[in-house]
Amino acid sequence: MFEQYISTPIIPVAVVDREEEIRNIAELCLEFLPSIELTMRTEYSYKALEILAKEYPTLSRAAATVLSPNQADKILDLGTNIIISPGFQNVLLEHAHNKKYHYIPGIATPAELEQCLAYGHKYVKFFHAGIFGGLEWIKSIAPVYAHTGVKFMPLGGVSINNVAEYIKNQYVFACGGSWLCPRDLLAKNDWKEIRKRFEETHNLIKELK
Repeated sequence: MFEQYISTPIIPVAVVDREEEIRNIAELCLEFLPSIELTMRTEYSYKALEILAKEYPTLSRAAATVLSPNQADKILDLGTNIIISPGFQNVLLEHAHNKKYHYIPGIATPAELEQCLAYGHKYVKFFHAGIFGGLEWIKSIAPVYAHTGVKFMPLGGVSINNVAEYIKNQYVFACGGSWLCPRDLLAKNDWKEIRKRFEETHNLIKELK
């Protein structure tokens, strides 16, 4: 599942409050983009994660915005072993090392990157990409660490208008697609527009191959 996850160039990022939302998004992912980053920022998120694990087992999934070992343990118990943080804490680096799950920590500076590399994490989230330098940051910093095999997943400030430049970069393994199913469209039940965004993104990836 981890290999499928890191091989999906643009990963839908979802914040959900209702069963209808997670089921519809999961179906769109299966049709267009076969991975999902489910952010654990709502009361419903754990139930949504359970639905994904039990009813959409072929869809590679990660639980994001994970901020504590206790939260990580609860997620692992629900059958998901890819865990992502917007930043990182040493306690989570230790926890992932001891429990042997796939952890993608968030970084924004060389010092943070080096801490994560010291624990063997070669796949890292670059957040908030738009604020901390975007593609120019990656072009400047990544070559210094190229020998480590590190790869980045930018999120924040990434959109359909600039995502192609990101995913064409050799140091980027994927981008977080927060524009695909944003909460304002979910609140309006605008599934027509959401589907359009998924299809547009899918076609963009096909064009870049």
